Amino acid sequence: MPFKPNLSVKEGLDHLATRLDPIIAAKFKKELGDNPWTVVLEIIDQKKGYAGSYQHWTYDLQAQLRMLTERLGDFGFPFDDHQRTVSTLGNELRIVRKQMAHMYNFSVEEAFRANDFCVRLLEHFGDHDGHAEALQIRQAALAAMATEAGLTKQPPTQPPPTSSPAVLVGPPESLATTDADSEPDLVAPEREVLEREPSIIGSGRLSFEPWIVVQVGTVDVLDDLPKKVAKEKVRTVAVEIATYEGPIKIDRLTDLTALSFGLQRVRASRAKKISYQIRQAGLFVDDEGFVWPREIDPASWSEFRPNDSAAGRSFTDISCVEIANAARFIAAKHPEMPEGELDVSVLQTFGRRRRTKAVVAHLEKAKELM
Repeated sequence: MPFKPNLSVKEGLDHLATRLDPIIAAKFKKELGDNPWTVVLEIIDQKKGYAGSYQHWTYDLQAQLRMLTERLGDFGFPFDDHQRTVSTLGNELRIVRKQMAHMYNFSVEEAFRANDFCVRLLEHFGDHDGHAEALQIRQAALAAMATEAGLTKQPPTQPPPTSSPAVLVGPPESLATTDADSEPDLVAPEREVLEREPSIIGSGRLSFEPWIVVQVGTVDVLDDLPKKVAKEKVRTVAVEIATYEGPIKIDRLTDLTALSFGLQRVRASRAKKISYQIRQAGLFVDDEGFVWPREIDPASWSEFRPNDSAAGRSFTDISCVEIANAARFIAAKHPEMPEGELDVSVLQTFGRRRRTKAVVAHLEKAKELM
C-alpha cells in the first residue's frame, strides 16, 4: 500500500491525543478532583475575554496542546522544564494540527517531521507504551522518505538525527527593543492590576505571554509566495501566532511569521507579501493595524494583559483598545486620581516609565477611546 503523508500525520496526531488526555488529567487530579481538566481552559477563556462560550473536550488535541503551551494561571507552565521543551514541541504541533484541520497536503518529509514531534513529546513524558507506537508510525514515514529518495528499501532502525525545535533565542532586529524603548531597571505592574476574582487557577489576571517561535520551514517557503502551498503554510503560522498573542500589531506578526521560516531580517518588499497573506487569512485587522483572534470581539473586549519591561513587546505594539481597557480599570479603582497619575499607572501596567514621543502619542490615542 502506498504511503500517504496526510494519513500518516492523522494517525500520529490521533494517537498522541489518546496518550495526552490521561497525562494531563493525572497532573491536575489533586487540584481538580472529579472535574475534567478542561475546566481550566474554560476559566482561561473567560479571563481572556473570549466572546461566547467554547466547549472543550478532553480528547481534543487542540485543547490538549493549549494546556501544554499556555500559562495556566497560578499553575504556570506545569509540564515544562527550564528549556521550555514541551511548549516548543507543543507550538510545533499546534501548527501541524491547524494545517491538518485546513486539509493541507503534507509532503513525506513533513509527515516524518510531524510524527517526530509526537515521538519526542511522548518520550519527554516517559510514556513508554505510547512512545513505542508513535515510533512505529514515525518509522513508516522514515521508510517512505528513504524510498522517495531512492536510498534503500529497508530503512535503518534509527532515524537520522533531527535538530531541536528552533526557539527564538535572540529576537531579530525588527523585534528587538531599541535604546529609546528600553528601561534602565525592571518595571513591573502594580499588584492591583494583576488581581482578579478567585478561581481554580488562582486569582491572578492573565499577563501577556509571547509566542515561542519555532521554525516550521525555510526561507524557500517565503520565496514561493504567493503559490498555493506557500501561502497556506504562511497563513497557518500567522493565525496560530495571532490566536496566541492577539490582538497583535501586524508588523510584529509579520516579523514573527518570517522568523518561523528562518528569516531574521525582513525587507519591506518581503514584509508586504507576508502582511498581505495575514490579511487574507480570515482574521480581523482593525484600522490601527492590529490583528485580532477569531475568539475575541474587538467591539466588546474589556480585558488587558499586564506585562513587565522584560516581556518583549514595545508599548506601541499594544493595541489602543487594550491600553484603554487598562486605563478604565484603574480609573474605576481610583475615580479621584489626577490624569497625570493615571498616565503613570497605565504605563507601569505595561512595563513602562520612560515617555518617548512615540509612547506619549500612542497613550494619547488610547485615551481617546475612553
